Amino acid sequence: MYLYLDGEFKDIFLENTPKLVAISVSMYMHEDVADFEQSSDYNLVKFLGGVPLLEKLVGYIYFTKYLSIGDDPGRLPITYIHLKTIELYQVSFEDANEVLVLLRLVTHSPNLKELKVSASPIQLFPLEEESFDLFERDYFEYKLPRLETVRMTDVSGIRNELEFIRFLMGTSPVLETVIVTSSLSDKDARMEMVVELLRFPRVSPRAQLLFLQD
Repeated sequence: MYLYLDGEFKDIFLENTPKLVAISVSMYMHEDVADFEQSSDYNLVKFLGGVPLLEKLVGYIYFTKYLSIGDDPGRLPITYIHLKTIELYQVSFEDANEVLVLLRLVTHSPNLKELKVSASPIQLFPLEEESFDLFERDYFEYKLPRLETVRMTDVSGIRNELEFIRFLMGTSPVLETVIVTSSLSDKDARMEMVVELLRFPRVSPRAQLLFLQD
């Protein structure tokens, strides 16, 4: 079974969907989203808590933002043992809650093979970036035993983006390819990012890092 959604939604709740194997959502947030940010229900659990056979997840526009709303319960009540492909677009790495959604999905998908993430443009006059210390949360204790391919696009080099890439490279023993596409126009800034990426430890002896410019 497959589910494709495209439109403006106030809220989404999946029920009696144990046979869903693929989900694709292009989501435009309802103008009342601020009211839902006060909700105690964690949308990640509410939307993806009943799809144990999920093999592919694709989310566009504000989908990751929607999943991040609510009180994070810690470990998710479900493990996505069949999930092999995750594609999330326009993820705000300036928002620690959206980064947490990424980490929750990745670390609860032990057979994940392919991960594609595009970053949303940073704000023109951004607030101070919300720090997200992976070490404090012990995420480097996880292993991603099947992850082979990572593609990160529209990367601007903010701390949360780089920390997430470092996490993937440091926990994926069979990783083969990491493709990073930068949105930076400044040559010196791009070079600084490349230098930092090349310093990240890789647990996979076959992992190759490819850096591209938009």
